[in-house]
Amino acid sequence: MSINLDKKIKIKNLCSWDLYFKKIESHGDFKLPANGVRQITLAEVQSQVYDNVKMFVGTDGIGTHAKIYIDDKESRIHLGFESDNSTQNVIDQEAINKFLAIKTQKSFEDNVKKSVKSDAEKAQLFEIAKSADINDHSKIKFIEEYTGFKFDA
Repeated sequence: MSINLDKKIKIKNLCSWDLYFKKIESHGDFKLPANGVRQITLAEVQSQVYDNVKMFVGTDGIGTHAKIYIDDKESRIHLGFESDNSTQNVIDQEAINKFLAIKTQKSFEDNVKKSVKSDAEKAQLFEIAKSADINDHSKIKFIEEYTGFKFDA
């Protein structure tokens, strides 16, 4: 299968702060705004991945706990982040909302501890929980202890 490296693809910042990286395929820097989406060539993303830039490749080289999500399935498969029967492990707003919807406290805590690892993911968990106005004291207390952020600050 031939892939067009000049194709523009969407990338998403999974952090609540701006991310910057130096371009490899051309001159200059690239700014990805907090929780923002931008388009960039697949060639640039491929170079970032091949250069092992942690914002793209995460902790395992295939995007787990990455700060930038490649919002193009064909590109994720091309780069080895996914296959036809596996998906990239991404902690985004949808995943966090699923955690917040878990009814039992133990299951909620176990799922968060198993999945939410990086500082960016912890900040996102806190921000989403705070904006969702969760009204569960046990969940709030756990999120504060786990992330280090305070709801009443």
